[in-house]
Amino acid sequence: MLARMSDPSELSARLQTECGEVFGSDLGAHLQRDVVLVVNAPLALLDCAVAIARDDTTAVSAWLAQGALRRPSPEERAAWPEATHRRWLAVVVQPFVLVQDLET
Repeated sequence: MLARMSDPSELSARLQTECGEVFGSDLGAHLQRDVVLVVNAPLALLDCAVAIARDDTTAVSAWLAQGALRRPSPEERAAWPEATHRRWLAVVVQPFVLVQDLET
């Protein structure tokens, strides 16, 4: 449904309402399904979410190549569920859960 929104600002506004804080312990099931993507600063979480929702393969491919968007490492995947104090900003763009560290 998100991809059907042609106006990027409308899509961004919709995704903004769906963003929220989560703790590392909240990510366990998503990490097991291998659907978590980390958005590194200075890339904005919403910009990345909009690009993924709109299937902007050019932007997403560039971010992946630069490391601005990445899958968590095996070490991170093991540590995050135990890091109950660590907070993330998250948004779901099916099938992915995009997260950005609130502590950096």
